[in-house]
Amino acid sequence: MLQYERTNAVVSLTLIGLALYFVLEFPARVASISLFGSPLGVNTPRRWLMIMLLVSMTMAGADMVMRSHPILPNGRMRYLATFWMLPGLVVVTATQILGFVPDPLIWGVSLLTTGLFLWLTIVAEFQQVPGNDSAARWAALWRPAVGYALALVLFALIYHSRSRSILSASQVLLVSGMVALSLLRLPPAHISRTWLYALLIGLCVGQMTWALNYWRISTLRGSFLLFLAFYVLVGLAQQHLTAKLARRTLWEYGAIAVVALLVIYNL
Repeated sequence: MLQYERTNAVVSLTLIGLALYFVLEFPARVASISLFGSPLGVNTPRRWLMIMLLVSMTMAGADMVMRSHPILPNGRMRYLATFWMLPGLVVVTATQILGFVPDPLIWGVSLLTTGLFLWLTIVAEFQQVPGNDSAARWAALWRPAVGYALALVLFALIYHSRSRSILSASQVLLVSGMVALSLLRLPPAHISRTWLYALLIGLCVGQMTWALNYWRISTLRGSFLLFLAFYVLVGLAQQHLTAKLARRTLWEYGAIAVVALLVIYNL
């Protein structure tokens, strides 16, 4: 089928790009700018430019796959963009994690696993178009599982970097907003509400990152606190957007938050 052919092409090109990313040598330079009256340095800007190119290529490929869907409405860029987020974040995560694999054989297997992960993510997103009666059950479970997993891993990587708040908070805002866009996706007629709630969630979690940077806690605790806030906000937003938010739901999420805070405190 056309969507599988396009998905295979996107995944193949992405894997080639990832392999080149780790083979190429980038000069160790620091790009310095002045922000709010203080210097801000970005290490190896060409490496980050390569990451942006890989992510853009993957997102463009995901868009190409989604446009082959027979019942997907045309001209709805804001709606189509929600299908780009998870594939793009899969690539970002791969660029940050694969570099820690020392053994070449394990690295190769990890790269192929990344390709399989990306393929399944794009296929699952393809099947999540409203009105698609042939959607498999696994696709409905894959999107939230991948979304929350990516959010947790990227929160941990960002918080572990201990970079300045203007960078770390902005990165967390971007990641949480992108994942929320996918998880909160509404039909095209109501997609503006998805963007609004995703932006609000991103701002809330980003502001929380700014506050946590002044608190001397471990990477594990910090990342789990960010993830807990993100999980609760997304869950409540989903219930509200689907008109299912009730007092019982608030109690359930409140209980989850209390138990999770106790666990995090004892880590």
